[in-house]
Amino acid sequence: MLKTEIVNKINFPEIALQEDLERIAKDIIIPDIIAGIDNGMAITGGALPENELSTIKRKGHDRQLIDTGELRSSFFYRTVGKNKVIITIQSGRKKIGGHLQGGIKTLRGIKQYKFFGISLDAHDGAMQYIRNKIKELTRGGRCK
Repeated sequence: MLKTEIVNKINFPEIALQEDLERIAKDIIIPDIIAGIDNGMAITGGALPENELSTIKRKGHDRQLIDTGELRSSFFYRTVGKNKVIITIQSGRKKIGGHLQGGIKTLRGIKQYKFFGISLDAHDGAMQYIRNKIKELTRGGRCK
């Protein structure tokens, strides 16, 4: 009599997902949001709407979303539970950020400043980071 035993044992690498999510938030997504503001680019890939003439006169320049610099420097991330990171805006800028993102009624219609979120570049950067991390962890039989 022939006795056989099938063993399904797959060794997966240990991935410190929380650390990786924090690194993606800190090093990829937040810098991408700030670069978008600095360059006047929406997360959807196009330019942010131009400021109204009255806004340009009040601010003394035509750079969208830049007045005092507070919004630009207000992004941060926090850990929420296991394997979850939330990127948000400091409370002092949250209301105006939501207002700008949702849309402002102007003489020419509603202007939406799509600056908060994940651009295609940030998405691709995060995915590449994770692909590289998986390759690193599975290279050379370091799986546990």
